Amino acid sequence: MPRRKTSKKQNFSLKDMQNLKLKKGSRVTTVSASKRIKDKNYVSKALWECLVADDVEGFKDILKTHLELANKEDFVRDTGISRRTLFRMLSEEGNPTLDNVAKIVHKLCAA
Repeated sequence: MPRRKTSKKQNFSLKDMQNLKLKKGSRVTTVSASKRIKDKNYVSKALWECLVADDVEGFKDILKTHLELANKEDFVRDTGISRRTLFRMLSEEGNPTLDNVAKIVHKLCAA
C-alpha cells in the first residue's frame, strides 16, 4: 500500500503549545453547554449563523441537540410541525423544507 502524503500543517501538536498564565485577579468561569443549548437566544443565533453559512448539517445538529434537552411536545405544538415530520427532517437523510425551517426559526426567535 503506498504511503499517503500529509500536509506540512499537520506537524503541529498540542504538546508544542506554550502554557499561558492568567493575570492576577482574573477569574475562570465555567460554561455549562447544557444550559447554553437550552437558551432560545443562543440557539436562534447559532441557527441563523448556520443558515447564513449554508451549513444544513450544522443547523440540524444544533436543533437536534436543543430538542434533546427541550420539551419536544411544546415545540411541536408551538411550531405546528408534526412530531414525525420534525424527526424525519432531522435525520441524516432529512431535507427540511423552507416552510418548516421558517416555523422553527420563528418559534426560536420570536418572543
